[in-house]
Amino acid sequence: MDQIAHVAATTAAGPRTSACGNSGIGPPARRRLRTFAFDPMSTRLSGRFLTLDIPFECIRGPGPDGGLVQVVDFDASRDAWYEPVDLDDPFVLAQDGIRPTEGDPRAHQQVVYAVAMSVIERFERFMGRRFRWHGDQILRLVPHAFEGQNAYFDPRRRAVLFGYYQADAENPGANLPGQVIFTCLSSDIIAHEVTHAIVHRIRRLYNESTNRDVFAWHEAVADLMALFQHFAHRDVVLEAIANTSGKLENSAGLLELAREFGESTGRGAALRSAITDPNRTPDRFRAAQEPHERGACFVAAVFDAYLDAYQNAIADLLRIATGGTGMLPAGRLHPDLVSRLADEAVKTADRILGMVVRGFDYLPVIDVTFGDVVRAIVTADRGLYPEDRLHLRSSLVEALRRRGIWPISVTSLTDEALIWQQPDTRLNLSEGDHPVDLSRVILSASKDLDPIGNPGELRTPSLPDGNGSAGLAGTQTRRSVFEQVAKDLIAWARSNAPQLGLDPNFAISCEGIHVSYRLAGDRLPRPELAIQLLQRRADLEESTPGKHPVIRAATALVVSADGSVDYVIAKPLPLSDESSADDDAARPLHEAGKLRLAAMRAWFDRLEADDALSAWTAEHAIHRLDFAAIHSETDQ
Repeated sequence: MDQIAHVAATTAAGPRTSACGNSGIGPPARRRLRTFAFDPMSTRLSGRFLTLDIPFECIRGPGPDGGLVQVVDFDASRDAWYEPVDLDDPFVLAQDGIRPTEGDPRAHQQVVYAVAMSVIERFERFMGRRFRWHGDQILRLVPHAFEGQNAYFDPRRRAVLFGYYQADAENPGANLPGQVIFTCLSSDIIAHEVTHAIVHRIRRLYNESTNRDVFAWHEAVADLMALFQHFAHRDVVLEAIANTSGKLENSAGLLELAREFGESTGRGAALRSAITDPNRTPDRFRAAQEPHERGACFVAAVFDAYLDAYQNAIADLLRIATGGTGMLPAGRLHPDLVSRLADEAVKTADRILGMVVRGFDYLPVIDVTFGDVVRAIVTADRGLYPEDRLHLRSSLVEALRRRGIWPISVTSLTDEALIWQQPDTRLNLSEGDHPVDLSRVILSASKDLDPIGNPGELRTPSLPDGNGSAGLAGTQTRRSVFEQVAKDLIAWARSNAPQLGLDPNFAISCEGIHVSYRLAGDRLPRPELAIQLLQRRADLEESTPGKHPVIRAATALVVSADGSVDYVIAKPLPLSDESSADDDAARPLHEAGKLRLAAMRAWFDRLEADDALSAWTAEHAIHRLDFAAIHSETDQ
């Protein structure tokens, strides 16, 4: 067990006390913590710090050691522990956290905690549910994990590891040659890597490269979250609009990622930009193979849509301000106009990012493609905003089309063609030989949304004891409730396997059951369940021990609160017994499974052929591809 795992196990042993509630007054709802303006270089050049407003939690101890993230500040390169920050110290609370400085490790701990909690909260808001890691796990943040030009999420350690390094001696950008640069002080890098961890929690098997889009999608959504985090700071947006006369596409600082990191490593520019090709053509996407480059094309398309939507949103303001011409005069804009433009910029950014994040529950469990992403976004958004009065959905689809990104299996780009098809046969989890009682998980998820109550605990009815008298009411934990429902769900899935794109002759597991409450266009909440089913098909794997990739089928279900299945989003494989495919609903999935299996095998062969180590190890190339491998020392 390494040092990071050791401290996590040590601090997890036994109950921890909290300073909350010692005066009989309830805790505040929010906590304010200061961070750098994207990174230390940005703060030095602008003279401005940023303050993140995040949910207040009763931190279990210094570190900070919270309920979702634990900062473990061990420097492996120097075999040293750094003093942990206590965010509940009265002096620290009184001044919105300690002042960020490059020379104080406690400031580094505060920054990574604040940015991580901000990113998690945005996912919660868009997904419509409380976020938890699997079981009782938490995410560890290691601000000074190693010496090197890198930062990455490590699923095995359940940790984000940040490196530090010396700025390039010849081309350090706006830094001193040889100056120590800490990746843990870049809000962009923190948001990017924490998003990787969140995506891994939502779709665990997206860490297996089954086609060229899987890792590219991982990188794209991580970059999108980091870039749109900029728009969470209204003052930054306000300044960008004032400096560009409302033309945000000219605000390089707002649309760039990890500027200090990019410049300090000798690149002379930011690590990545939201606008990679202003010509908006599909050529780059068609040629892109590397995950960062391919993901960047998707990011650019989303920002195309954002800029188009922003221009549409401010068109009336410009007409009013210019007497109908829409042409702004030279010089600085009126402060009132700048303020209104900033409001629209922030609101539009929030809406566009929300469209992308909400689509996760409509994505396949495995083997995702960008075509799947487009369909998931459209299906999820149409369910909440069927009229698309602001034309955000159509703007996004058009922006993606211009960049060459669309599903290959659709006949047009209308909503009706893009949304996932509903099942031909009526499926309902509460009916049939193995009905599933969803009321318990719905109640548990509803309690999770209560910030005051005890989330996830359900009181069971009083049961008679052995003497026939009423016993004490028991408490069902959230975990036991979901485990029982998962068991019932697997039995239901087995009885309906061919219609779900699964094989009745192989075991089925439940990867997740999530209940969401999303606010629709009519301002009413929409309860919905997202269910993930998984199946390993060992009969389709190669016989060489340790060499073959794992072959899986999987299905995501989108289910209404009454148990009716709205969407079956399957990644099927050919059925082992073709007679099971005689059903009208099963035959198309069986045929699609044949095509998918052939495509996966071709991709695995390509990975093996391109792998320089394939001749020296019995391990397949896919097993060596992970987040650390694709985050090389010169690319995040």
